[in-house]
Amino acid sequence: MTAAPGALSIDQVFPAGARSIVAGFESTHLPAHGVDVAELTGHTTRWRDDVDAVLAAGVRHFRYPLRWPRIEAETGRFDWAEPDRILGHLRDQGAVVVADLVHHTSYPRWITGGFADPRFGAAFVRYGRAVADRYPWLLAYTVFNEPFATLFLAGHEALWPPYHRGDDGFAGLLTSVLPAVGELSRWYAQALPDAVHVWVDTAEHHRGVRDGHAHAAMANDRRHVVLDLVLGHDLRGDRPYLQTLRRSGGASLLDLEPAPVDVLGLDYYCHSEWFYDERGGHAPPPHPIGFAAVAQYYAERYRRPVLLTETNIRGFPSDRASWLKYVLQEYEDAVARGVDLRGLCWFPQVDSCDWDSLLARPGRRVDPVGVWSIDSAGGRRATSMTRAWALAAAGRPSADLPAYRLQEPCASQLSGYGPAMSGWSFQDPPVDELHPPIPVSNRATPGAELSPREVPAMTPTPATSRLSTAAAEPNALPAARIGSRTSDLVVLSHLRWDWVWQRPQHLVSRMARTRAAAGARTWFVEEPVAGPVGEPTLRHEERDGIVRVRLEVPPGGCPTEHLTFGADGTACYGELLSALVTGTDGAAGAEQPDPDVWLYTPMALETARALAPGRLVFDVMDDLAAFQSAPAGLKLAHRRALTEADLVFTGGRSLDRGVRAQRTRDVHLFPSGVDTGHYAASRALRAPHPRPVAGYVGVVDERLDLDLLAGLARELPDWEIRVVGPVAKIDPADLPAAPNLCYAGPASYSELPAVMAGFDVALMPFALNEATRSISPTKSLEYLAAGLPVVSTPIADVVADLGDVVDVATDAVAFAAACRSAVAGTAAARRRRATAVLAQRGWDRIAETMHQLLEECRTDTRAATDRRG
Repeated sequence: MTAAPGALSIDQVFPAGARSIVAGFESTHLPAHGVDVAELTGHTTRWRDDVDAVLAAGVRHFRYPLRWPRIEAETGRFDWAEPDRILGHLRDQGAVVVADLVHHTSYPRWITGGFADPRFGAAFVRYGRAVADRYPWLLAYTVFNEPFATLFLAGHEALWPPYHRGDDGFAGLLTSVLPAVGELSRWYAQALPDAVHVWVDTAEHHRGVRDGHAHAAMANDRRHVVLDLVLGHDLRGDRPYLQTLRRSGGASLLDLEPAPVDVLGLDYYCHSEWFYDERGGHAPPPHPIGFAAVAQYYAERYRRPVLLTETNIRGFPSDRASWLKYVLQEYEDAVARGVDLRGLCWFPQVDSCDWDSLLARPGRRVDPVGVWSIDSAGGRRATSMTRAWALAAAGRPSADLPAYRLQEPCASQLSGYGPAMSGWSFQDPPVDELHPPIPVSNRATPGAELSPREVPAMTPTPATSRLSTAAAEPNALPAARIGSRTSDLVVLSHLRWDWVWQRPQHLVSRMARTRAAAGARTWFVEEPVAGPVGEPTLRHEERDGIVRVRLEVPPGGCPTEHLTFGADGTACYGELLSALVTGTDGAAGAEQPDPDVWLYTPMALETARALAPGRLVFDVMDDLAAFQSAPAGLKLAHRRALTEADLVFTGGRSLDRGVRAQRTRDVHLFPSGVDTGHYAASRALRAPHPRPVAGYVGVVDERLDLDLLAGLARELPDWEIRVVGPVAKIDPADLPAAPNLCYAGPASYSELPAVMAGFDVALMPFALNEATRSISPTKSLEYLAAGLPVVSTPIADVVADLGDVVDVATDAVAFAAACRSAVAGTAAARRRRATAVLAQRGWDRIAETMHQLLEECRTDTRAATDRRG
């Protein structure tokens, strides 16, 4: 048996009967970017001021992170300078530090496979032992923060590296990580026998009715699986999720040697509780049971002292203050129920950053959750939340804390908690913290530059004369047709029509022909642009069977070079567009059927609403929130678009799984297709050339692995590496250079068969990062239709759909070997397999099926009315 601290040791660290307030600081590492939240919030340079502000409030308990990626930036070489300074200062001040060894994805970059890397377990144990050897005076520690939540997001939901999915993925990461967590926990119990192991993880509760009951039962069993496996607790063979783990390759987990846990840390947020019905999952639920009941359940199950180790609410400072009052009230209720609660931690102490993208991008976007707020200069700002927390730190009961009226969106989000707050004497938030709701679409939302090309001149419609200009302009479109039985189609896209020809152009051009045959138009509406106009002006032109539309705004209307739908100065876009689509004659417009509206970017949702669509389609072709310089608010807009759309299409398996996690009704998977006939000409155009060519066609942006391109050029010095396509969102000066590496620039869609005729091997050298984890590249099928062998990095959808047709390689050496093998080998077997795939993936077939689904879809009156309002 391993040694464990006695009750006396636990009482010395977290006194029984006391309410220790704990301050927490966050440092989650973003492995793909080599930066962490402590750096993004400025804590690494302001740490002394941050911790001294806590100490000045009389608080002596800290949950403090050790930044493993910085401590062991190189394998086996430890740099203790920073933790020596900070932990030494806290020790000198008499603080009790709960050392947080690994917070979420905070492992060094040299562990390239993340939690699935075979090196992780041994490296983690070595690092953890080094911490204990360096700081033997530690009184408390957390070996691994939130192991269930972290490994579930990384292994089951594919939201964090290594982006595994499903029960098999979850079981795989548990098998990789938990043995090391147990080993290190047992070692700490021997090496630091007087220190307390605080196990920290989410405290969940799930409830369901009707169709949701079974899922709630499964989730209530699953929430305990990680701690139960570590403790060897309640591993009955009839537990449903343990059976799932066995089937998913996790049988060995049931034989882990038990490890000691001294204090149970519960992380409780409003989204810790879920409710399921026939419409799906809801968090927060309409009727939460509250923290007191959840804490009582966990305490009775595990029979250990309990800490509330994390809670917060994302909102204005006054909202956070009211949530703190609620949590303290529940804390007091739990103690009255007999729960051995030892302390409470509002987490984090200072606002966090970039959780709007779940840490996919380090944009330094402040996440308003802290005790202290971060101001525009990165400084710390005291608020009503700071003052409320100070009262709690001074030992005041919940009744003494202020109750501020909740503001949106917290007022709606926390509506289910209303009964628990019914006895409060509410007051208005402080005047400087009172904010009226601001629609997401009115925010300035800088995005990524999509096209360096000039857009041809279009027919203008000035905002000040939008009801009469269309008829007055010599090139204006005729008025809408009276009594047309087929609705116009309005497509709202983040891509320009004359940009790289891809999914929107393929589908919309085909649907436009179908609509035109029935007497209806198709409008392709692009993002706004700045131009030489004095007021917002709508421009349109007929092109390729569609009407291309864009809003041109004065250069001073928005400070960003690239504008998205809803950017400052573009609020009139929807109204102008509606007038153009319906015509200028009021009577004619009244009889015109409501248009079908097709979204490619959720940022255009407000513009879509202005059109009062008869049917709303959302074609999810990319995970736009993961792209470089993605607009603020994109993730929220995506969720709203999924909620409001009558029909949802997804462009790949990974995207489909992500969408179905939020919505299952009327969702249809349509991976990208190909015009086989267009590319068949490439085979006839192929001719001998001086040396082999490995080529890539497509946009050159952050999705490409530039290091891989450079390495491939080195590995194939007798080949030409030819890159064909426009450069976007990266500096051309950053592109790798080599004598045999050629950048040919963009090519039109009509030129692509001839371009590919010059290749011997086609490349898909995509980086494995947040921007590519959900892509389903159109070019893979185009290459195959051109008769080319294809070499790709292991993009998930490529492996799943084309694994027996495409060669998959992970580095330059393997890429080069695959290229040489492809040229030397026979193509007959590959072509047979490719032909079978291509037969099922034609754009004509996809567009026809989508059209049929849209015709079968009818929006109910209430949903249509809601959108018009």
